[in-house]
Amino acid sequence: MVHKYLRSGAAMAAAAAVAVSVAISAPASAAPGDGGSVDPITLLPPGFPCIHTNVYPLPVLDWGWRNLEANAPTYQEGSAGTGNGFLNLHAEPGTQTNFFHAGIDTPLSDLLRPNSLGFEHRGLTTFQLRIRGADRIDNDWYGFTTLVWQPSSNGDEGLNQWWNSDDLASGNWRSTRDIEGLPDDNVSTLTLEEISDANPDAQVTAYGVSVGTAQSSPQDGFADDVRYGCARWDFEPLPAGSS
Repeated sequence: MVHKYLRSGAAMAAAAAVAVSVAISAPASAAPGDGGSVDPITLLPPGFPCIHTNVYPLPVLDWGWRNLEANAPTYQEGSAGTGNGFLNLHAEPGTQTNFFHAGIDTPLSDLLRPNSLGFEHRGLTTFQLRIRGADRIDNDWYGFTTLVWQPSSNGDEGLNQWWNSDDLASGNWRSTRDIEGLPDDNVSTLTLEEISDANPDAQVTAYGVSVGTAQSSPQDGFADDVRYGCARWDFEPLPAGSS
């Protein structure tokens, strides 16, 4: 039997999913000044729907969080992070474990304010933004790149203890593709404002957390309390007695 507040949460998640679906599928209208209206997507605040909620390992109650072409994390009980649980993103050698949520094509420039991006983390966990519309050096205008915030480029924050990184936008980010102003060399980094200035059409299609490289040893990392614009996500195991 599922607890009554989980059933209520399911209804909320379903309603939010419908709202997001409508927003994403709504056709773009003409630009202001030519007799049309503003594209409805541009009217949505970053992170829509604006909620602070728990994410459970259960359909619908996962609020659309998914692993992308990699291993899925596990929900672990514990007092670290926020609430009673967190994500365990352990990755075996040569593999990757990640968890992503749709970014509803949010302009990268809308995420530059302090506290627009943040999370609690420990170990080798990275925060990632999947981007389209960046000026790729290979001129693949339809391809994406991933912007990566990682501890080793940011003073080893959270490498050996739980850490609340609450202003990722001002941190150092690398790119997984050569884009304007930022080559993919695993060394060069820029702030999101610098990346946005060099790539004004960049939009976030997905955001999430990840652990894993081509290293020959296992990689460990944990994450919780992911913040993206006005959305905030706490990852929790199912309460005892639910099913």
